[in-house]
Amino acid sequence: MKRTNLEVAAGLARKAESDWTVVCRGLEQDFPLDAICFHIQQAAEKLLKALLVSRGVDFPFTHDLEDLVSRITPEFPELQDYSDSLSEHTQYAVGMRYDDSICPTREDAVAAAETVRRLRTLVHALLPPEARP
Repeated sequence: MKRTNLEVAAGLARKAESDWTVVCRGLEQDFPLDAICFHIQQAAEKLLKALLVSRGVDFPFTHDLEDLVSRITPEFPELQDYSDSLSEHTQYAVGMRYDDSICPTREDAVAAAETVRRLRTLVHALLPPEARP
């Protein structure tokens, strides 16, 4: 049986929460920074995709956060402020996993987590109640 857009959005929002839990625990317990930053990017990606699909907008299979923000800002212009700050986190999805020259510092990870914390709060408020985790 095909899932509704709201069911898909809720699933993505729950997955984003799993990534967010890893980020929070990782920062508390000094997990490796590359792993923390990977989950920061993944949480942001899934939050944006949840919002897109909740509005019936197809999303591409991409890790490019700037692209995802650009797809949702016509409906939610308040997300435009995240375009620049999230674009630098795209490298944490794939690039950093294979390129050891990309080495985030703790300060980078904390700043990225703060950006995604604010994004998470906003996306949760924008999601229909049925799609919230």
